[in-house]
Amino acid sequence: MRTPFKPLSATFPSRHTLMLVVLCFLFPAALHGQYRVEHLSKPLNTAGSETAALQVGDTVLVYASLPPNSGTGAFGLKREVTHLYQARIAKNGKLSRPKHDRWGFCSHKEHTGNLALDPLSRDAYFTRADIESLRCDIWWAPAKKRRGWEKPRPLRGAVNNNHSTATHPSLGRLPDGTTILYFVSDREGGMGGMDIWYSIITDGIAGEPVNLGPQVNTAADEITPFYDQPNGILYFSSNREGGRGGHDIYCAVGQRNTWQHAEPVCGCLNSEQNDIYFTVTRHDPASNFPVGGHLSSNRKDSYFLNDSMCCYDIYRWELDSTQWIVAEEPPVDTTPSYLSLLSSFRFPLSLYFHNDDPDPMSRDSTTSADYADCQLRFALLRSTYLAHQPAAPDSAAMLRFFDSCVVGNFDRALLMLDAIEAAIADGRSVQLTVSGHASPVFTDAYNQILSQRRIESFINMIRARKGGLLAHALDDGRLIVKRQPLGAGQRSTLNAQRSTSKDPVYGLPAALARRIVIVSCEVK
Repeated sequence: MRTPFKPLSATFPSRHTLMLVVLCFLFPAALHGQYRVEHLSKPLNTAGSETAALQVGDTVLVYASLPPNSGTGAFGLKREVTHLYQARIAKNGKLSRPKHDRWGFCSHKEHTGNLALDPLSRDAYFTRADIESLRCDIWWAPAKKRRGWEKPRPLRGAVNNNHSTATHPSLGRLPDGTTILYFVSDREGGMGGMDIWYSIITDGIAGEPVNLGPQVNTAADEITPFYDQPNGILYFSSNREGGRGGHDIYCAVGQRNTWQHAEPVCGCLNSEQNDIYFTVTRHDPASNFPVGGHLSSNRKDSYFLNDSMCCYDIYRWELDSTQWIVAEEPPVDTTPSYLSLLSSFRFPLSLYFHNDDPDPMSRDSTTSADYADCQLRFALLRSTYLAHQPAAPDSAAMLRFFDSCVVGNFDRALLMLDAIEAAIADGRSVQLTVSGHASPVFTDAYNQILSQRRIESFINMIRARKGGLLAHALDDGRLIVKRQPLGAGQRSTLNAQRSTSKDPVYGLPAALARRIVIVSCEVK
């Protein structure tokens, strides 16, 4: 949530398979459709600013509104705070007169908006912004067992801080049921302006934020994310170059920080003005194809007092099925999906360890450690590594290493294992070639043994994954891991680091050296 008294950059508010329309829904289809965009009428929309519409079930529309007051304040808006409102949705789709914050989330001293609900737990997340500084925090209200929510409180953990904004929450679920929060922030370590980040939520506590990376974020502003859980698509708005004007709506397929390149949605949904807060509220029951939702815009037919840059209205979009045109069927791709996924991977893929992990100072070449635990231990040391960096450029490089390599590569490895499981279930056999490496701090003999342990920890993770699904494949030869323990290298690089760092263990050259490398994956 950003101030509505400034331009949008600071405000509150292909190459893929043939699809129904180029709206980045990415489903093979034989139809081409058109979209209707309908301006919602008064009293829901006013000459003030209405944004962030969220449909809850089939019966309620929740949104944020800042009221107008002619002749007072910037753009004719009086010095009031943004509040949440609810409007009932009748069976014929008509909206009732909005009611002010019936759920008890708003404050009379701070702006409140950007409501998001966890799709499973019903926990509520929203933004509070200081009326003077306009710095935003994300708040959390746990759902009660039957109905309603507990008293809201600031989200605990690493998302909120006193030095940057955290706003525009959107909730999703990972395949294992874990809650993931996508949000917008101008915190350090981003790609410029406002970026989209994610954080894993555990028991109401937010984990360390991770930037979604260059497939989604740019040096411009990326704001108002919405994650369409059924289709695994993130929608957001950006004022990057190449758009139709102002903020345009984009979308990208993926999760966490593993995404396909973001593309603009259908041109009939973007305008020459600012288009933000895109959501999907209705899906086709048979295909899960998105067929309706909402967005906010200051396009020409919006209500405003004296400056169209001020005020946003809520619009409803929907697929106009009366204009469907039968299109030519695309060629049927008979390539198994797991082969397509594995062919898209860029090998070699490196996975990283903290110093002397696993089993520090052990002389054994085997281990009972699981690489998933090693990776988590390393990821939790992110702030410690940053604290050891001698200068800002070193901190920025280390931040990119943790986000893209330690966390990002682990996510990619899990996707690879999903594809391997599918290949073996399809009767194929798979050979992985994995090399092990160490930093040249210890003797060559020790580094050779440590490299072996690191490879074994990865094999242990494969055995333990999903209750031992691949353990039998390892035992009967359908999955072969070819081990290449290579020890240490690049001693001169690490020695150079010693001259500028008090503790080379926390330097980037050493961190990059402590790894295993998935060299190749062959499906037979």
